[in-house]
Amino acid sequence: MKSIFIIVSLLAVTALSCKKENKNDSGTCADAVVRWGGDPAADGTGWYLYVSGDSTNPFRYPENLAPAFRVNDMAVSVCYETTNVDFVCFCAPPYQKMVHITAISRR
Repeated sequence: MKSIFIIVSLLAVTALSCKKENKNDSGTCADAVVRWGGDPAADGTGWYLYVSGDSTNPFRYPENLAPAFRVNDMAVSVCYETTNVDFVCFCAPPYQKMVHITAISRR
């Protein structure tokens, strides 16, 4: 009886400690290329993601691109969520919304 209790307890602890990886129910995942659009202080766009599979608007402006991924022309797989923050540029409104990166890795 004691061993059954221990086995059931271990199974319960194991089941409760598991978590899903790469959970992204409300976001979007895509292959992209990191690009440098020039210094924002000099009318540039800074770092952005170029998603070649999106013919309508392939540009995504991340608010939290990690320094390790700030390499021009780096191919990445990225998951992101669109925020309510406008990416203000020296262009005509309506402005694009910035994205929040939830997962990123090199391809």
